[in-house]
Amino acid sequence: MFCAVLAWSRFRFVRFATDERAATTFGLLAECFEQLGGVPKMVLTDRMGCLKAGVVANLVVPTADYVRFATFYGFRPDFCEAHDPEFKGMVDHLVGYAKRDLMVSQQPFDDLGRANACAVAWCAEVNGAVHSEICAVPAERLAIEQPLLGALPSLRLEFGARTTTRKVDKLSCVRFGSARYSVPCRLIGHTVTITTTQKMIMIIEPVTGEVLAEH
Repeated sequence: MFCAVLAWSRFRFVRFATDERAATTFGLLAECFEQLGGVPKMVLTDRMGCLKAGVVANLVVPTADYVRFATFYGFRPDFCEAHDPEFKGMVDHLVGYAKRDLMVSQQPFDDLGRANACAVAWCAEVNGAVHSEICAVPAERLAIEQPLLGALPSLRLEFGARTTTRKVDKLSCVRFGSARYSVPCRLIGHTVTITTTQKMIMIIEPVTGEVLAEH
């Protein structure tokens, strides 16, 4: 479970993934920024192995890929202090809240797409309600905080498996390898990105990363 909180507005973001690899984490961070409508000047994270190249004098050295990602989006990466829960208390509170409320009420989470659909709906609900600590609605506070965020880049930075771009033909298909794969008819004439895993081919929207079709 990936959780993030925008500190002043307390706007919350929760999503699920099947692994904690760097490419997955970068994709979720990018989705979070898109949900916020901008990029914070500093991003404080846990000392995740996929983001940490090493520790020198108790200071975390980020990986080269994380530095590249942070530079692309224009934020300063920072890491929590070791063995100091106060540094990440806001996010830890969200993790506990999501486990008690979201995960319990929506079980079983046997499908990643369904789990994330539930997470989107849950976030919309909690962000639209009065927060118990700040006595304000996070979604309304986000509207005030948004102009202070950095601008989003026009494209996502690509990590992970090698991707291929294809233009959707008049039959609402894209050719990959020796086969044709269907996509929604509304995408005829548009360019999409194709990525592969061990078990499937995923056709995604190049900017937002939305999964358009799976085969």
